[in-house]
Amino acid sequence: MTTHRFNVTEYYRLGELGLLDQRTELIEGIIVDMEPIGPWHASIGDILSKLFIEQAQDRYKVRVQYPIDLGPQSQPQPDLVLYRPGTYRDRHPNPADIFLVVEISDRTLEFDLNEKRALYANAGIAEYWVIDVKSKQVQAFVRDGNELKQAPTPASRISPKAFPDVNVDLSQLFG
Repeated sequence: MTTHRFNVTEYYRLGELGLLDQRTELIEGIIVDMEPIGPWHASIGDILSKLFIEQAQDRYKVRVQYPIDLGPQSQPQPDLVLYRPGTYRDRHPNPADIFLVVEISDRTLEFDLNEKRALYANAGIAEYWVIDVKSKQVQAFVRDGNELKQAPTPASRISPKAFPDVNVDLSQLFG
């Protein structure tokens, strides 16, 4: 089996040429097809983005399903990102700009907990949440040295480490 690796510039060129005919993301040089977004997944994304935007108070911006820059070989498109306010016209937010990355998993749980978690850890992401739609749970990971280690998640509410006053009522996500 032959694997072709691409950098971000080549990835965008393939898109400009019309060779990427579905939703994809670049993960460590490999173009990965993204799963279709189902109604439950979309609903959780809508609820989360609304909750985060309402509580932002100009301290952060909310990015929904847009790329982030993790170097020349990786440009994933997480479901939701909290990042520093500013204008990003010449680049996407990178780990120094990002407070929290969220993936909503209905069909991609193993990938999100393993490959994506390693990708985000290696890039220096400070905090990463995986929302498991099927088991109705949130797994939170926070930076500890070079790793993203699992943090305890309360049963009813969760807050980003950078903004402990920002609350997500889990019953709104799963109720």
